[in-house]
Amino acid sequence: MTGISKSSGLLKPSFISAFIILITVAYITISYNLWSRPNAIIRDDVNHYYSYLPAVFIYHDIKLDFINSNINYFAKHYWPLRGPKGGWVIVTTMGLSLMYAPFFLMFHYPMQWMGMEALGYTPPYQLALILSSLFYFAIGLFYLRKILLHYFSEWPTAITMATVVLSTNLVFYVTDEPAMSHAYNFVLMTMFLYYTIHWSEKQSIRHAIFLGLLAGMISLIRPTNILVILLLAVWNVDSFRALWDRILLFIKKSPQVAIMFAAAILVWVPQMLYWKYVTGHYFYFSYSDKGKFFFDNPQIYQTLFGYRKGWLLYTPVMAFAILGLFFLFRKYRKLFFPVLLFMVANIWVISSWWLWWYGGSYGMRAYVDSYGILAIPFTAFVVWSFENRRWYIKVLNVIAIGLFTFHNYFQICQYHNSALHYVSMTKEAYWDSFGHKHPSLRFGHLLSYPDYKSAEKGIYPEPKPDPLYTGKLGRKECVIIVRGEVMSSLFSNRDYLLGMMEKAKSRNISLDSLVTLDAEWILQDKIYKGMVKIKE
Repeated sequence: MTGISKSSGLLKPSFISAFIILITVAYITISYNLWSRPNAIIRDDVNHYYSYLPAVFIYHDIKLDFINSNINYFAKHYWPLRGPKGGWVIVTTMGLSLMYAPFFLMFHYPMQWMGMEALGYTPPYQLALILSSLFYFAIGLFYLRKILLHYFSEWPTAITMATVVLSTNLVFYVTDEPAMSHAYNFVLMTMFLYYTIHWSEKQSIRHAIFLGLLAGMISLIRPTNILVILLLAVWNVDSFRALWDRILLFIKKSPQVAIMFAAAILVWVPQMLYWKYVTGHYFYFSYSDKGKFFFDNPQIYQTLFGYRKGWLLYTPVMAFAILGLFFLFRKYRKLFFPVLLFMVANIWVISSWWLWWYGGSYGMRAYVDSYGILAIPFTAFVVWSFENRRWYIKVLNVIAIGLFTFHNYFQICQYHNSALHYVSMTKEAYWDSFGHKHPSLRFGHLLSYPDYKSAEKGIYPEPKPDPLYTGKLGRKECVIIVRGEVMSSLFSNRDYLLGMMEKAKSRNISLDSLVTLDAEWILQDKIYKGMVKIKE
């Protein structure tokens, strides 16, 4: 192992890789031009994360009483809940608002001074959030490079950096949805890992403070990501003896541990003061019924392989990170146990949330936060591939990474074109769109919207796409289904019913026979258009 490098030179492969990544990400961001599109950035969950800033700096009312003056107007941007005192409470914690703040203020006050509209939701504010995401992402890339070079050589580091960003949904959450929490927590968790390594090798108050502040901010953005402290707890542990030594280290350095804890609490102080002000309590669970976990029923298979959002189905290149655990065990034993412990705990917690698919997203977004940590076993896999004497192993792995990178960008293109649905994918819909940039005529019928009511109880029914379009029914069953659709239309549309009755009379046949003939014609038309596939 080498010391944590301070500079590797501009022509080192890892530096060139970082440069290419940043140029690629910047190019994609500019080409999207999202800042100029209304509600392209500040929407959905970002409305929650961002709402602290306009409330404080524009309306000067953290209680959100200004919403009551025009509820219809503010409803598109503010989605608070009623607190125990009857006032409004912002659902999410303020971690992301704190990270957005420097960029928000960089635009907000100059706009005010120049007499421009400064109400928080115009293109300049959206640009501010995009720039914040790019800025923090660049910092994360810097720390990821330093971590990997601490244990591995230049080329494996360069390949891992490029792959972990460009071959996964991380690139999507830096360019397509940059204000979501994932790029930010990727940065913070990568930095936490870096300072864990540094503190483990040479304990210092400065790094203890950094670890505490980072742990506080990570948990303030996404509380479940506090699992990252498991890395600090067992870093370099590869035996029971090493575990005991680690415990003794924390006891010996208990003043620094106390400093870490105090620094983490300090980050949470503004949040606790806010909750006290609007609810009367220093600690308040603002998610209410939407924050349930079913730890006894984790949907592990679904989060990893399910067609709705399965991580390894939509981001298959990360399977190499899981395979890399084996090579960590063989060659980097002190890294194996802490990474494995974190991965297992993270998968379990992510899979236990009641909304295991995490709403509308490209792929399984909850795993993106940990990619800086997963880069370690991924690099171990790359090193094994490089050192393998069988040339075809190297070739196959290079081809696989290339294919997975293309697969990622093709899927993002499909997502943009609605050939991948943000929440309703099924096995049938996935394979119907496979290899196609645009959805087929039957694609919408193969989707299955999640059952949210059942999910709140920890029950997850099997997706049920429309059986008429799945290719599993014979002609007779299909005619019966279409006939039912025609009958439904008849009795819900008086003009249609009268027209069909007149048509049946003119043909001297019964209305029932005409409906059957109509169903046959409609089915034949659907088959011709490729919407329906009859079971042979």
